[in-house]
Parts: sequence; structure tokens; C-alpha cells
Amino acid sequence: MPLMEELKEKYADQDVAFFALYVREPHPGETGFKLYRKHEGYEHKMEYAHELVRIKALTIPVLVDGMDEAIHLQLGNLPNFVYVVNKDGKVEYKATWLDADSVDEVLAEMVTADDPSRPIQKTMDSSKVGTAI
Repeated sequence: MPLMEELKEKYADQDVAFFALYVREPHPGETGFKLYRKHEGYEHKMEYAHELVRIKALTIPVLVDGMDEAIHLQLGNLPNFVYVVNKDGKVEYKATWLDADSVDEVLAEMVTADDPSRPIQKTMDSSKVGTAI
């Protein structure tokens, strides 16, 4: 999520909000995730979400879906999904994986359309940043 943190910084004064939705552990018990098991309840899920924030040093608010994953299901049940939603609630962009360059381009266009006197340029080059999770 370092790419989202970078985008959040870029658009901090542009009336753009970022957040992550924690749904579940992607591979509980598998290689690389041996310490993590399937959530036993909502409190357990919250513990893992807090650990994610701590480990990744996230400043983006992390929303935690319910045990029924109702929000995730309403959003299409996509893995690692990204949505850009305008102020009217219309989805301007969606993807099943974070492409920071594309998100930056869409946000730059939206912010510039909002205030043409202060154009924003796409500046993200994700090839120069560490990999996203």
C-alpha cells in the first residue's frame, strides 16, 4: 500500500479521500501467512486489521468489513479492488489491482475538472516505488 500512501500525500489538499477496506486474510495458514488463521470472530478480525496498519505504517483509514463481508460483496467481491468515486457517488475507475499510474491519471483529471484554474498533472511513476501489497 505504499503507492496509495504516496497518492494520498499528493492529493492531500485537493479534497480527495483515501481509505482501505479490510475484508479477510488472503491466504490464512499458507506459506508467508503461517501466523495468520481464518478470523474466529469480529474482535479477531479487528486485531488483524490493527496489525496490518502497524506493520505497513498506514496513515490511510482502514475500514473493517463485517464477518459477512457485506460491503465487499456489494462492491463486486473483487480481490484487491480499487475504486475511484466522484463527489456524486459515480464510479469513475475500478480495477482488481492497484495501478497507481492509472489512479493518479484519473484523480488528476477529476481534480482539474473540479477547479480548472489549478490543473493537476499525473506525476506517479510506480516503477520507481516498492511493490504494493
